[in-house]
Amino acid sequence: MRAAFYDRYGSAGEVLQIGDLPDLEPGPGEVRVQIATSGVNPSDVKARAGSRGPMEWPSIVPHSDGAGTIDVVGTGVSGDRVGERVWVYEAQWRRRWGTAAESTVVPAERAVALPAATTFVEGPVSASRR
Repeated sequence: MRAAFYDRYGSAGEVLQIGDLPDLEPGPGEVRVQIATSGVNPSDVKARAGSRGPMEWPSIVPHSDGAGTIDVVGTGVSGDRVGERVWVYEAQWRRRWGTAAESTVVPAERAVALPAATTFVEGPVSASRR
C-alpha cells in the first residue's frame, strides 16, 4: 500500500516520506478501512515532533482521524461491516498505522458508521467532535 510515513522525529517537511509499505490485515476485533480522507489532528503533529518519547516502531504512518470504507474484518467482527462507510478516530494512538495511507487497521469500535448524508471529507471533522 502507498503511505506517508516517518522513521525519525521532526517537522513534516524534514521527515515525512511517501512509499510502499506491506498491506495490512486486521487481527481479532479489528477492521481494515480503505481510506478516502485523512485528517491531521494536533496530537499527530506533537507525536511526530517526539512528544511521546522514543519511537516504538521502525516507522510510523501518521494521522489519527480519517474516513473510508471497511473492506476486511478480523475474527469476532460481523462480516456485515464489510462495505460500511465509516469515520475513524485514534487510528495511530499507541499503534504504528495511522490514516495517512491507502488503508489502515483499527479496533472495530474506532470505526464508526458514517451517516449517508455525510461525505468522506466531513468524516475526520466528525471524528474530532466525538
